[in-house]
Amino acid sequence: MSSPVGRRRVLRRAMDRGVSARRACQLLGFSRRVACYGLRQPVKDEPRVAELVATSQQYPRFGYRRMAWWLRWSQTRVRRLWSQQGLQLPRRRSRKRRLGTDVRVPGAPVPNSVWTYDFVHDRLADKTALKLLCVLDEHTRECLAIEVARSMSSITVINTLARLMRLHGKPAHIRSDQGAEFTAGVVMRWLRDQNVGPVFIAPGKPWQNGFVESFNGKLRDECLSREWFRDLREARILIERWRHFYNHQRPHSALAYRTPAAVRQEWLNGTMLTANLTA
Repeated sequence: MSSPVGRRRVLRRAMDRGVSARRACQLLGFSRRVACYGLRQPVKDEPRVAELVATSQQYPRFGYRRMAWWLRWSQTRVRRLWSQQGLQLPRRRSRKRRLGTDVRVPGAPVPNSVWTYDFVHDRLADKTALKLLCVLDEHTRECLAIEVARSMSSITVINTLARLMRLHGKPAHIRSDQGAEFTAGVVMRWLRDQNVGPVFIAPGKPWQNGFVESFNGKLRDECLSREWFRDLREARILIERWRHFYNHQRPHSALAYRTPAAVRQEWLNGTMLTANLTA
């Protein structure tokens, strides 16, 4: 009852029981202004609330911290309005907890040092199966490609990697699980010829490939679960549009709310500056 909101709540309860506002203020020791004061903050918050609700509907997987960065508001304001409007992230299904200890595998100190890739499965509106090959740079968290097809073979994996290496250069290592498309002899020979070392995680331990598993969850929550693909062409366009959004617009909490593309650009600028200083 020490806060203005608490005093108004108690006064309202007294008035609901038939006590006049003046008498209630006398009995409770409140100023008469408590009964007649009109709140100004709700009027100021109306346009903010409308913008916050609209943005949360557009990006339903954003929490209030990422939403504050996106709207360029203070976290305090967003948290207050977030709580008032009852906004919250949709509940995820419970996941099995892993057992055992972590196995440390080499990390990615710079861009293009370690890539990681994995498959994600989905369906079109007519129940036709879709297979997505996702390739990421572990240092920048940048999604280099999402290859979408009804089915994929080892040759598709090689062609995708060859195209990305022409665009970004060759990584030192590439991490994956031990799926048939990744451990096939033709893929192993091609990686050996490219001087790229494959790094396989232990069977049944997806947390050893945590970067791509985290990305797969975001792809599922923010794109695949929200879209209704009528055909393969539409699926490729919408998924590629989301990939561009993920790389260039979506803030990443692990990157201090920067985008993966911004992290890569900062590294390129630093490399160019170092090269100019040493020249």
